[in-house]
Amino acid sequence: MKKLLLISSLMCLALLLYAPIDEFMLREFHDHQRRYRQHLMETAENDTEREAAKNYKIKIRQYVLPDLKRVDRCISCHVGIEDPKMADRPNPLRAHPGDYLKDHDVRKIGCTVCHDGQGRALTFKDALALAGVHWDKPLLKPPFIQANCMRCHDVEELPGLEMVKRGQDLFLNNGCLGCHKFEGKGGQLAPELTYIADASPHLKYPVKLTEEKKSSLLHGNPNLAYIFESIKAPNAQPEITAMVDFHFADEEILALTVFLKGLSKREIPASYLAKRNQIRQRETFRGKALFNKYCIACHGKDGKGGVINRNYAKETVPALNTMAEKLFIEYKEDAEYLAELLMDGVDIENMSPPLDMEGRPRVLAQYRAIKDVIKKGSTAARAENDGPAPLLHMPNWGDGLTDSAVDSILAYMLLQYPWNE
Repeated sequence: MKKLLLISSLMCLALLLYAPIDEFMLREFHDHQRRYRQHLMETAENDTEREAAKNYKIKIRQYVLPDLKRVDRCISCHVGIEDPKMADRPNPLRAHPGDYLKDHDVRKIGCTVCHDGQGRALTFKDALALAGVHWDKPLLKPPFIQANCMRCHDVEELPGLEMVKRGQDLFLNNGCLGCHKFEGKGGQLAPELTYIADASPHLKYPVKLTEEKKSSLLHGNPNLAYIFESIKAPNAQPEITAMVDFHFADEEILALTVFLKGLSKREIPASYLAKRNQIRQRETFRGKALFNKYCIACHGKDGKGGVINRNYAKETVPALNTMAEKLFIEYKEDAEYLAELLMDGVDIENMSPPLDMEGRPRVLAQYRAIKDVIKKGSTAARAENDGPAPLLHMPNWGDGLTDSAVDSILAYMLLQYPWNE
């Protein structure tokens, strides 16, 4: 019994001694960072650079991204990602290829928002997120990484998305929306595709694809394999289906898979979408042009109001740049989200899944009320009943503005709210 207790104690002591050694000396990233430090010392050109290389610490490095609800530790291994001197080095020390980091602040958006994978991992195997049973988005490799560009960018306006564009053309030109819905539009015979990329691989997975095809074409990614199989073999699951077998070539199915993989929930705050906001200028300008054509005379520049209306109960014509407040929207991100939907022509009252916003019923009820006033018009109430009628009234725009035009104006007004004032 004493021997057993002694052996157990020694084993516990050994484990206690091994734990810090493993944590601070044996992890993969330690070796990568030591090699990077050695490279810095060898390439140092002056005393300042040599001193910086000497003081380079071996530690867990990470991007903490509270707005994205992520912690990305990829840079614990990919330590040379922002160092142009590492452009010709092998991975994981190589600098990020291309000039993507010039337009993407990696310290603000991290790595996994583009690449997927498990950002908290400290080993390459764990970062791939292929073996874990609780991780839904394994690391994406080319060409599938193009799909994640759709989280922030419009397909038509961004170079380098040839596979996505080809997939989109195939999707739009083969009657897919005759059966499937996308962002509330389309048929009702088949599953909604708006967030198909978010389908859990534990619930949606391939059943007929060979392991060789899953590995060689789809890099072992179960979500990609599920999408690919759904097109390649429509009757795989369920066996009785109304979906037509289009007999696409594998290359075409891959393009469709890349495009459909881009159909996921927006994980990026609207304020981060600088590129997308630039791309959206055409739709935003339509709302501004319509506002300037029909509304500015009464509601003022940018909807700021201030135009006096004789004997009107509220003295001046109401401001419209407070549209977010009128719709009971409390957060800038929600206002930008709703504006984006309206600019895209989405039917926010009947979209599937429903509008994802706090206080949705109240927002939609007020949205209907405001559109009703615009479409039917209203009479300005008098301040004094025996005084003259106010000169300015809300005209009936029912015959002059389509629902799409009204939504464009509302979207423009949502974007004018003075959040920082």
